[in-house]
Amino acid sequence: MTFLLVLALWSAAFWCHECLQPRTRSSFPRQAGAVSVNQIVRALAPCLALTLCLFQDPALGIFYWLGLGSAAGLGTSVLMAVLKQKRGLARMSKTPL
Repeated sequence: MTFLLVLALWSAAFWCHECLQPRTRSSFPRQAGAVSVNQIVRALAPCLALTLCLFQDPALGIFYWLGLGSAAGLGTSVLMAVLKQKRGLARMSKTPL
């Protein structure tokens, strides 16, 4: 259970980090109050994930934290790329020739 929770926290942090990037604003529009929420989640989610990993086993907790962080980063980047591509294809199909 801790494994999935840490993976979800890392994924949320990476998702929020990507949503705060200026190049992503056109692909994923956001509301005005979402910026501060994204910044808070981006800062606190990895810290909470580290706490959960260290709570289970301090010796292996760092390795789990780093490994799950890299797995979540890869998964989130692939998901964002697929979603951006689908949005781009949907926009292209709506434009008249």
